[in-house]
Amino acid sequence: MVMEYGQRWGFAADSGRLGAAVGEAMRAVEALSDTVECTVEGYQQALETLHRYPDDEVTAVLRRGWETLPESAYPDRWGVVQVLTDLQITSATEVFETILTTPIPPERTPEYAYPYSTVGEEITLRTTAVEGLTRLAAEDDPGAVELLIRHVTDDDRSIQTACVRALRDLGEDAGVDVSPLVPDDVQELLRRPG
Repeated sequence: MVMEYGQRWGFAADSGRLGAAVGEAMRAVEALSDTVECTVEGYQQALETLHRYPDDEVTAVLRRGWETLPESAYPDRWGVVQVLTDLQITSATEVFETILTTPIPPERTPEYAYPYSTVGEEITLRTTAVEGLTRLAAEDDPGAVELLIRHVTDDDRSIQTACVRALRDLGEDAGVDVSPLVPDDVQELLRRPG
């Protein structure tokens, strides 16, 4: 399987100025994660532009990106999730739920062609969604907290770990013991290393 870069965000094309703003944010996040020169300030400006639009409209365009980009377009799919994470808009919770509940496809690279793994890419997408939920939960979004709790029993250990540790950190910040929310078989994930 060949990883596809730069799908050019056709999913945003029919959304007028909002689509253009989403495209700009996608270009900026691609540049930040690639060798293309781009400043963090450029990415922040793109996010600020998106904040001028209604949250649900921005989320709808980015959701369409998640739903329509081909599986092999990992950098672009990651860009969608990262932009949603960095926007910190409550309406993104539904998209994060979709991402976390989408089954991880089987490995597509022959004999796990080191260092590339399609399963690894899929897990990165989902742990980025967990980061998005964590940021929303820190802003008292009850839907985000509920999803983190639900996914402490995820089939994938990396996602499970990310959710448990997010709850641990959120609980510490709020002075709340989250151990009753975590199943016994993963309680060890609540402990800090060292």
